[in-house]
Amino acid sequence: MKWPPYIMKLRFDNGKHRFGFWIPLFLIGPIVLVFLLAIFLIMLVFALLEFIFSWRCDWLRWVVVGIPAIHRVLCSLSGVHVDVDAPDVKVYIAIR
Repeated sequence: MKWPPYIMKLRFDNGKHRFGFWIPLFLIGPIVLVFLLAIFLIMLVFALLEFIFSWRCDWLRWVVVGIPAIHRVLCSLSGVHVDVDAPDVKVYIAIR
């Protein structure tokens, strides 16, 4: 089973200065999940109102299909390396 990435490494180099840092995604993930839960609860109210007034639940199929698809995309991000070499700046991004 693949797991979502846990660290993102960023490095910038503009010729004069070099700067790099690591972003611990395993610490940012729970914070993002709390915000997503709050957004979900707000959207749930609107979805229930839409269901009550229109008696359609087409949106439910997209939710059931969408959540596993988003998880598969996040798990596939592990191992991505982006290396940009411009004439004046270099950027390196690694997701592990």
